[in-house]
Amino acid sequence: MILLALPIVSCSIVYGENQIEYTIQIESDGTAVWIITETGTNVTVSPNPLAELENKVMPLVAVAENETQRDMSVEMVSYKYDRSGSYVVAEYAFFWKNFSKIENTRILVGDVFQVEDFFLQLYGEGEVYMTYPSEYIVENVLPSPHERDDSLQTLRWLGTRDFAHGQPMVILTRKSSTSGFLEILAQNAVPIGGSAALVAGASVGFYIFRRRKKKKVRIGKIPEFPEFLGVESDEERAVKLLKSSGGSLYQSVIARQCRFSKAKTSQLLAVLENKGIVRRYKKGRDKIVVLIEQDKK
Repeated sequence: MILLALPIVSCSIVYGENQIEYTIQIESDGTAVWIITETGTNVTVSPNPLAELENKVMPLVAVAENETQRDMSVEMVSYKYDRSGSYVVAEYAFFWKNFSKIENTRILVGDVFQVEDFFLQLYGEGEVYMTYPSEYIVENVLPSPHERDDSLQTLRWLGTRDFAHGQPMVILTRKSSTSGFLEILAQNAVPIGGSAALVAGASVGFYIFRRRKKKKVRIGKIPEFPEFLGVESDEERAVKLLKSSGGSLYQSVIARQCRFSKAKTSQLLAVLENKGIVRRYKKGRDKIVVLIEQDKK
């Protein structure tokens, strides 16, 4: 009976433990958006959660500045709390400026993790998600992530316990303009091919028409096209969808509603993000897209 009871006790302990998830969104200017999510039945929250977070983060930043010799600053952004019965979800978000090192066309991520017991000084052992800008590719990463999706620019490690000193370490390299152009061509091969065939067919038809009919051509007035024939660009469609949805949507929803591929949606939103129209935040396996200038046409 004692042997049978042991697995039950073990399972109940595991079930009661809180789960920690660290989401680190790397920006092209070296800034990182941190989102720390704590879930479970034993989540305790202080009366001033952002002040508690600041007390955990600021000592890390001070040591990281000394280790990396880079000026850094942190801005506490938000705190969210949700309870469903005994199950609690607490989410903290903040900006860490100069988190990564910029070297020409590369972003070096990981020197801040030289701080001893880095994650233990925050909220302890947990999963780590890392996202990076769509205009970059992964040149090297240590240790190898448990999950990697280059189309969504995501890396995932199931825990921090096995990280060595200075890990995780990621080197990102900016894509060349040629590779970006070829990628766009590959993503739009079908519509581009169809358009080329349509133009070629129209040219042949026009040539035959001119050969058969060599009479005087009366020059008439060019008709005005009604407004409803105007073609809406892909960027306008995405922005319009965001506006109609209150200013924020999951990236996967935008792809589904606009009938874009995942790659095209990611490329399109990266362009809008570079223009300062939207901002994207990693959320699990997806991204939340937020419209910054809702009055921008």
